[in-house]
Amino acid sequence: MKNFLTVSLSTFVFSSVLWIIWSFFLLQGDDNFKMLGSLFYYPHAARVLCIVYFGYRAIPALFLAEIWGPLLLFPEAFNFYPYIPSLISVMSVPMAIITLEFSGLKLGSTRDSPLNRTNYRHVALITLISAFYNALIKNLSLSLFEVNYQERLVDILQVCQFLIGDILGTAIIFILLATILLPILRVRR
Repeated sequence: MKNFLTVSLSTFVFSSVLWIIWSFFLLQGDDNFKMLGSLFYYPHAARVLCIVYFGYRAIPALFLAEIWGPLLLFPEAFNFYPYIPSLISVMSVPMAIITLEFSGLKLGSTRDSPLNRTNYRHVALITLISAFYNALIKNLSLSLFEVNYQERLVDILQVCQFLIGDILGTAIIFILLATILLPILRVRR
């Protein structure tokens, strides 16, 4: 239970900080930058990194942060409850991992594992697949609820924007964390 609480708190704080940073850049920019804000979507990094490194125990805290982020930072923007889209976003990472497991690539922490959680290429593969699932399924659900779309049509540009935003946002956060944490980890050795 103690480990679950530590993972949950760490996950919630990390995801919330990424929501705040992303919204700060989104709200501070001019109209041209606001378009770029969705092309660098940082909260997807919390989903990928927390589930890859902490496991499925991180899902409840990610779900709470995924609901907390939009409702606190953009309460006027939502004319619907974000529970289903938030659940889809969080579950896109486990769906990517399960897809890879069906392909015979099980996530592990040793060098002999087909998917190694310490190998950045494997984390990038999980990011790509989960971003694809998130973009496609989340936009499909939004079209069914008629939130953004007229006549239940999915806008392919918005799907591409979600896909690119999740990938680039995760890459930026991953590179930033690697740049900050690698020197600290090398000193400890």
